[in-house]
Amino acid sequence: MKRLPQEIIDEIIDAVASGRDVRTLRACALTCISWVPRTRRHLFSTITLTEPSTVRAFVSRLYSPPTHIRLRPNLLPPVGHLVRHLRLGVPIAPNSHQDGGPYAFSFYTIEDINPSLMPNLTTLSIAEIPEPHFYASAIQWLYQGFKSVKTLRLSKGILAPETLTRILGGFPRLSSLQLTYPEAYRDRVGIRLIGEGIPRVRLRHGVQHLVLGVPDLPIVEWLVQQGGLARTQLTSLSLLFQPQDDLHAVQAMLHHCSRTLTELSIGYADPPYVLPLEGPLKGRKEFVQSAQDLFKYSSLKTNTSLRTLRIEGCEAIEHTRPTRHELHSWIPALLQQIRSGRLETVTLAFRCLRQIDSSRLSWIDWAAVDALLATGPLKFVRRVEVEVEKSEIQRGQLLQQVAALLPLVTRRGSLRVRVLKECPSSQWEREPISELQYMTLMDCVDPPVHQGTGSAVYAEEYEYYQNLRMEMDCT
Repeated sequence: MKRLPQEIIDEIIDAVASGRDVRTLRACALTCISWVPRTRRHLFSTITLTEPSTVRAFVSRLYSPPTHIRLRPNLLPPVGHLVRHLRLGVPIAPNSHQDGGPYAFSFYTIEDINPSLMPNLTTLSIAEIPEPHFYASAIQWLYQGFKSVKTLRLSKGILAPETLTRILGGFPRLSSLQLTYPEAYRDRVGIRLIGEGIPRVRLRHGVQHLVLGVPDLPIVEWLVQQGGLARTQLTSLSLLFQPQDDLHAVQAMLHHCSRTLTELSIGYADPPYVLPLEGPLKGRKEFVQSAQDLFKYSSLKTNTSLRTLRIEGCEAIEHTRPTRHELHSWIPALLQQIRSGRLETVTLAFRCLRQIDSSRLSWIDWAAVDALLATGPLKFVRRVEVEVEKSEIQRGQLLQQVAALLPLVTRRGSLRVRVLKECPSSQWEREPISELQYMTLMDCVDPPVHQGTGSAVYAEEYEYYQNLRMEMDCT
């Protein structure tokens, strides 16, 4: 090991860390003295705290001096200096409904954490944010103590507008705000506002990156109509919407801030709020038309600075009618609006591809996509990526398929196909949705108890949805 240059060792460890292989990283820490600093940097870069025992253990480690390696007393910096991402709570596992399970973070313990011992902390993720009347001093410590945080991720919570006002009133260095559902369990409720009024806070001018996962209409009303977000403020925007859902919120956000974006990520969510039940469904034709109008009447045509475009949720929504393009017809409609001559990368992102999809990927109009990427400003795009998060289809087979579907892009040498993880059928976690039967939370809950600013707000929707999901999982 001593014969290897330190730069090569660091590259090896970085490659292991990029694959999120914690077990191998821990083994690397026991391999050689020269492997320890780089490995330790990755192992402690993200800290997850849940129940009080993990908080106590972490606080104890923060205040304890770094472990010295024999003959190398100054090799290791304090643990707190390595922490860059602090996660308070983690999403629960699918089909797990234990009360107070691993999702919850005990907020009364947050005052035990000293952020001054973590000078390089830049990202704070909160799996579930409580109302402040339960933990008043803890919420105050949250937005007053973590002043070094630049990225704030709020994954779950039904909040009063004044709660969001208090939280966002802190964090003076904030540059990225994410209000979305938990990444590992996407059919949960994200951040939703309930009650009268709107947040009385304007996002700081330094906030230039915004992520909204299936945005709550009152949140969009606050950002767009009530001055919560300046028109020329954002350079990066990520928006996820729902098949068969109301697209007014997405349309309002795009119209408000799409002129100045350099990065745009947009597409279908996975799923949340997808219920395979019978009930009041929005018309399929109306949704298809509204999805096309969403981009047709947006301000994307006036954007001349866009550099990266990412289209999410390109996988098959229904396998019973794979030859129909209408539920993904908004993809060519979006590409048709792009006028930026600076566009460098277009990504079509699939979260999952099953073996059943291997014969054809016919739910997308690939001919239209290929033609648009070969004409106009899009013909100068340097890279067209097809990215798959999990795939039963082998990389080589998928590359051949996509190359045949995008012949003009392939001939130009711009095509890239990436498979982040190959999964055999035996490891697949979720069965494909056999039929398109989507309902939103607003479709399910009755009756409305408050009338907010321009949209109905339901006090019982969260409890209703939780119970409904539990019943579905039991059956």
